[in-house]
Amino acid sequence: MGLMPAGASNPFSSVSQQAALGIFKATGSRDRDVLYAQKETMLAPYQNLRRLAILSFAIGGLFTIMVIMAWFGIPVLIGAWLLWRFQAKQVANVEAAYSQYLATVGAGAGGTAA
Repeated sequence: MGLMPAGASNPFSSVSQQAALGIFKATGSRDRDVLYAQKETMLAPYQNLRRLAILSFAIGGLFTIMVIMAWFGIPVLIGAWLLWRFQAKQVANVEAAYSQYLATVGAGAGGTAA
């Protein structure tokens, strides 16, 4: 896509624990640093959603405090809560897959390829 940075993925696509585990297996490495870098790459789009949810909470709260704008603030708060829940679930899936993969391969401090 023209305006997206290189390597960027859709932040609204969900990732299951099995899919994340498959991505870790596809790295073909047992090195903790390589696996951590892959995990951070997978989590990057969801960190942006987290920031968006926090910003939406602030805006929705501000609009709700101003009584005349509550008709707009309440839906923004609901949307922020749904966005927060979505990103938290995706982050939990990636983290669980990461720890599961580390447990299965017994990743050491160094070492590569299996």
